Amino acid sequence: MGSIENLSGQSVKGYELLECIGAGGFGTVYRANQPTLEREVAIKVIQPAYASSPDFIRSFEIEAQLIARLEHLHIVPLYDYWRDPTGAYLVMRWMRGGSLMDVISEDPLDLADAALMLDQLASGLTTAHSQNVIHRDLKPSNILLDQEGNVFLADFGIARDLSAESAYTPKNHGAVGSTGYMAPEQALGDPVTPQTDIFSLGITLYEALTGQHPYPDADLVKRLYQHLNDPLPRIETLPPDV
Repeated sequence: MGSIENLSGQSVKGYELLECIGAGGFGTVYRANQPTLEREVAIKVIQPAYASSPDFIRSFEIEAQLIARLEHLHIVPLYDYWRDPTGAYLVMRWMRGGSLMDVISEDPLDLADAALMLDQLASGLTTAHSQNVIHRDLKPSNILLDQEGNVFLADFGIARDLSAESAYTPKNHGAVGSTGYMAPEQALGDPVTPQTDIFSLGITLYEALTGQHPYPDADLVKRLYQHLNDPLPRIETLPPDV
């Protein structure tokens, strides 16, 4: 699709796009200013080439509707969304604390902070699961923090709504998600359940406590194989301070 255009400094629908804070294959995320309310927001901008695809349009609408439906203290709220010839846009709360991955790449969490993180994430997941929504991509980079250190579930781009079968969400779901955090049934393309997210939450908790993935020296393919066939390493095998 070519390189992604940097829109920093431009204005879109009254939002002033500031610096780019993340980029992927489909688009970019910007910190932005909403002058009418004098608040900072995060805007996910999808490239026009993807935004005009019928499959993408459906997935974009599903993501926006799911986030709007899942109102919870520890799920990043959606403020606005739209699609036009220039692309597709999701406007969300700006999380000043960065991601959990940013935090634990510097230092693992102590027990108190890890317990708080687990409680807050589990609370958000409970709300999602009670509405038949499976996140399917729970990992440290999709967990964001506010400036007080509270954690929030983010990025429901591949979430699965078990209550809505459609042409876009076929019964043969396929293996989607992040290899290092996939539950075995997800890796095999089998139906997902709330336990699928709980598996990913367990991997995330392990990483938050230890500062490393349970299989730190494995490449992505080997990690997937180990998730399917090997028991997770016991935390007691790590250095005593952990």
